[in-house]
Amino acid sequence: SITAWVLAIVVLVAQVICFFQYIDGASLVFDSDKDWVYRYVCPRNSLDCRFTSDVGGFGWVFFAIFLVVHLLSDFVNGLKLIWNAPRYGLSWKTCQCLWGGFCLFSISALALYSSVVYNIAISRSNLELIFNTVILLFVNELDEKMHSCLETISPTWLEMTSDNIKATFSNTNDL
Repeated sequence: SITAWVLAIVVLVAQVICFFQYIDGASLVFDSDKDWVYRYVCPRNSLDCRFTSDVGGFGWVFFAIFLVVHLLSDFVNGLKLIWNAPRYGLSWKTCQCLWGGFCLFSISALALYSSVVYNIAISRSNLELIFNTVILLFVNELDEKMHSCLETISPTWLEMTSDNIKATFSNTNDL
């Protein structure tokens, strides 16, 4: 349905805007006010600089675990949609599968990239690293939250739309 496509595109655009805000905040630009936090502090009255980051292996391990657990299924499902799209030949179904798979894979890649870049630029403790990761993964979950809201607000419309999608792609077993 047109409404479902519009809602999906609105959520996708919101996610992209949020992720690019984090990427922009993590950019190192000397003449502007960005979020970048330097790892070294060099007092003016001393030749010695002090390393101020307390991020350790523990933080990076949990960072990796959180990203894998939250993003792996989206990466795999996006690739499966793209991989299985050609089975419909030159049709609207193929375009829908390619577009859906591309969007799912791309937003997951953007979530991964922004998480890595932002945490390298900002996090100076394990707690900050985990906190920033959870916030960025929350942005990645906006589509699932929209689905939950639609289940609450209009369950019959959502069920009808889901049934239409299932009927459209019913001749495939492993998509």
